[in-house]
Amino acid sequence: MNRAMMCVAIFVLLLAGMPAFGITCCRENQDFVEIRVAVYDSVLKNISREAKDAVEYSWEENGTKYEIVPSMINKSDLVRKHVLTEGNFDVLLMPGSGRPYFDAYDLRWRKEVKKFVEDGGGYVGICGGANLASMGFNEKLSINNVLGMSTLGIANVYVNDQQGEEWQYLWKSNWKYGLPPVDVYIPDSGNPVMEGFYGTYRSIRYGGGPGMYPAGVKNDKCGEIVPLAIYAEEPMEVAPIHYWKWSNGWKIAANITTDIKGECAAIATTYGKGRIVLFGPHPEKKTFFGGHIEEFPVRKNTRFTWFI
Repeated sequence: MNRAMMCVAIFVLLLAGMPAFGITCCRENQDFVEIRVAVYDSVLKNISREAKDAVEYSWEENGTKYEIVPSMINKSDLVRKHVLTEGNFDVLLMPGSGRPYFDAYDLRWRKEVKKFVEDGGGYVGICGGANLASMGFNEKLSINNVLGMSTLGIANVYVNDQQGEEWQYLWKSNWKYGLPPVDVYIPDSGNPVMEGFYGTYRSIRYGGGPGMYPAGVKNDKCGEIVPLAIYAEEPMEVAPIHYWKWSNGWKIAANITTDIKGECAAIATTYGKGRIVLFGPHPEKKTFFGGHIEEFPVRKNTRFTWFI
């Protein structure tokens, strides 16, 4: 199974109502099960559309057809129209994007999402969507403290995702040209999301997302943290990048460091009656092998890079 198919399989196993970690579906009979997914829109349309395309999938098993039906929603749909209810959707998919951080400063937004999950809805968070579901960044004074004010606190994990370290793999990603593949290890968690891959290493694209670790915050609504994938490599070792300075031409000023190896790349947990799966890297993206680093300039046909 290639990497693209594995990404689809992860989502399929998550959303298909598997026995130990299932999601109640909206329409079911002997022959058909439909799973309705709300994909939260992004300012960068290709991000949300890529996630939507990744889960637009159907399959048959034991005479029953399963179909994932994704739809785009935005802040107005969520806060004003209250579309995020169990009657409308089964799962909320939060792609990696900066927009939800700012939307989540609205208390109404946070209440809608938390109530949806607590009442039995599913939540899939990718990269920034994982940060948003967490207990926050647990670090000293930084810009992340401001972002942490909007986190949902529905997953009892802290995220290791520092602006001067891991985030640089977003700022310098060159968008579709970047996001290097890193290996993750799949432990025998007993969770069906990764069943069939226990004890193996898988390659998955990385774009500045978090390493996750248990927060230990006392919250009766938060369930056990189940590691689904562990970072087996350090991004700075797989794809080293740098800070640059001008000195009669652009020169390397310093290495960018990361420290997420050994931390969770994906976890499963619960909040109230709802099920949650969070990914630090990007399972919706196709992986590649044999790539190389072209660091400066970041964007084609320009003289400048992002956040040098």
